[in-house]
Amino acid sequence: MIKVESFLNNSLILFLILLSGSVFHVGFFTPTYLLSLTLVVGSLFYTFNYSRKQITLFGFSLFFWTTIFASNFIFSTSNNFKDYSIILMQSLLSLLFILSFKLRKADFKYHLYSVLLLLMILSLIGFILSVFQIGTRIDLGDSGFSVNTIGYIFYYSAEMITEPIILFRSQGVFWEAGLLAIYANIFLFLSLFTYNNSRNSILAIICILTSLSTTGFLLLGIQLFVYLRRAKLNIAKKIYLILTIIPIAVFFVFSLLSKQSEGEDRSVSSYALRTFDLYSGTMVTLSHPIFGVGLNKEVFLKERNKFLPKEMEEIFSLIEDRGNTNSILMLFTSMGMIFGIFILYMFYRQDVFLEQNRLFFLIMVLSLTSEPVLFSPFFMSFMFLGFQKSITNRL
Repeated sequence: MIKVESFLNNSLILFLILLSGSVFHVGFFTPTYLLSLTLVVGSLFYTFNYSRKQITLFGFSLFFWTTIFASNFIFSTSNNFKDYSIILMQSLLSLLFILSFKLRKADFKYHLYSVLLLLMILSLIGFILSVFQIGTRIDLGDSGFSVNTIGYIFYYSAEMITEPIILFRSQGVFWEAGLLAIYANIFLFLSLFTYNNSRNSILAIICILTSLSTTGFLLLGIQLFVYLRRAKLNIAKKIYLILTIIPIAVFFVFSLLSKQSEGEDRSVSSYALRTFDLYSGTMVTLSHPIFGVGLNKEVFLKERNKFLPKEMEEIFSLIEDRGNTNSILMLFTSMGMIFGIFILYMFYRQDVFLEQNRLFFLIMVLSLTSEPVLFSPFFMSFMFLGFQKSITNRL
């Protein structure tokens, strides 16, 4: 019974993550969502424990957040409900997931740690296998993304040339390396501050380094710095950690400089586009500070293009349909300042990572500035948990 329930809990979290930045999220959303919904609904009937309080929390949360999104649709400049319906579907999945775990009193953090360990191991194996450039190239639906896959378990796409061997940035099951770095940093957080597992900490560091994610390096350095300050370590261990941080800092500076150099050599680069996201997102937010422009991509693009710098006019055709990759700015551009600040506060109020909760919040915010995954089931779960924590004593 215990093994079956543990497998069920791990499967639920795995699907929650797969719908929050994986290749399945981008290329196979509908079947992955339906399978996830079937699994979470089935889990409600497995060792079901009725709790009027939890069911009330679920119902009120669903009603409240549906009202929030509906209000945004009504008062913003959005004119198509399709994007809202997708987010409401994912909100329902997140809330059902929370209800399932709470009714069965399952340890979310423990099972998350187990799933992340599996994903980190798979990403490391995939990084090694990518050296041999085996597998097949697949297109991920209509997303415009394409990756190399080995048996639909290991994925790689972005090259990093290191003569005479061609290496690929480690990305695990995610659509790009930056997302692996986010989850690897969460895994590192749990390894350092919750489970104090040095072996898994090393695994997390390797996964972050092989992702070559600038944001990932920054978060890694912050976590090691905080750990070094707070941990009661002898001098030898502190020296060891300092020697670990130094190459990470070098990697971070090198990665940043190389991306800036890439921006000078090419019309479009990751660094240039994310700088544009920061600028355009800020301008759109300032132009629509109360209700934002809503969740419709077409409406956002129309507003964003009003602030297109002259330097980017000649490559406009390459970025015309590209959304904003900065989840935090996307939150403010779509929902406005009031709802945006409220949602971030609910995120901060989450009750899963209570140890070093401010550090965890910082990790999440910095991570989400580089990837458009805030309104995905895994990350919305923390927002809903914070909301339920805030209203628990009032129901």
